[in-house]
Amino acid sequence: MIFGDEKEIVEQLCRNKLIRGCIVTGLVWFFFRFLFPLAAPFLLAFVLITLIYPLLQRVQRRIPMKKKFLAVGIILPFLLIVCAVLWAILALGAGQLQGLPDFCQKIEKQAGVFFHQCCCQLDGRFGWEAEKIETYVIEQMTVVMENVQIQVVPQLLSSSYTCFKGILAVFGFLAITCIAAFLLEKDYTKTVEWIKEERSFRFLWTVFEGVLSYIVTFFKAQGVILLIIAVLCCVTLTIVGVEGGIFLGILAGILDVLPFIGTGIVLVPLSIWQLINGEYVRLTACLVLYGVCVLVREFLEPRLIGNKMGIPPVYILLAIYAGVKLFGVGGIVKGPLALIVIFEILKEKEEPEEEV
Repeated sequence: MIFGDEKEIVEQLCRNKLIRGCIVTGLVWFFFRFLFPLAAPFLLAFVLITLIYPLLQRVQRRIPMKKKFLAVGIILPFLLIVCAVLWAILALGAGQLQGLPDFCQKIEKQAGVFFHQCCCQLDGRFGWEAEKIETYVIEQMTVVMENVQIQVVPQLLSSSYTCFKGILAVFGFLAITCIAAFLLEKDYTKTVEWIKEERSFRFLWTVFEGVLSYIVTFFKAQGVILLIIAVLCCVTLTIVGVEGGIFLGILAGILDVLPFIGTGIVLVPLSIWQLINGEYVRLTACLVLYGVCVLVREFLEPRLIGNKMGIPPVYILLAIYAGVKLFGVGGIVKGPLALIVIFEILKEKEEPEEEV
């Protein structure tokens, strides 16, 4: 039972935690909204140097070479591989977009045949007026497909300039990251020692280590799962003869990172398309593949991540949704990252109070 003074103390603690949480959330939002785009390449460079620094020390014992050259020799190939993978995915996507107008017409034609057959069966079994139903459905479908061809398709095809600018921006970002890593390596040890010794910055280093641990654990696990699911989807869709199976498999693997949505974004519409075309073998293959991908993630994720993250998946989903609303497409990354930063700051703030 809680009496007068004790009840006031509990209420005050709850109020302080709430206020502290709101302040931390506001500051983190401000950072990711206004400062993160400026600091991102330098933060990434610092993260990369922190991750590879033990490796640099081991390699330097065997190879008498300065760490800055070793750092560039490790980071530069890694960034080039990332660029090559992104370029390959974009090239596959561009190839698929070129055939999008013809594909829309094919969908319209095939869907008309499918609904005609369905309406004929309804007319024969239930006595419904199949012609009216078919006419209404075809009219609505035609309106939708015309809007897609008039508005969506031209915008996608005319966005090549924007896409090209985005590619140049990515290359510029990675180049600055590489140069920053080259410069940071020189004074990395002194910088870390200074941060740890200064009381004002010691807390930031603790938060940084916690966030880095989350990031490494998450990306290691998601990378393994993404690779397995992408290979599984590419092989399966190619074997059953799905057009563009390799691109769709890679896309399914990438989107599988999104919690509770994953491969369904690709495989469910693909299954519906196979149903419309009357390809029941491919339909069955897509549905079975979707189920297998879900089981693979459910089996691997607890074993690769376990309780290391400490954040429920529903919070990650909420962070992605809020991130997209607040930061746009980049919120898919910024949202969960901001959540991890908030979680780690609040956890570090509570630890001294629990020790007292």
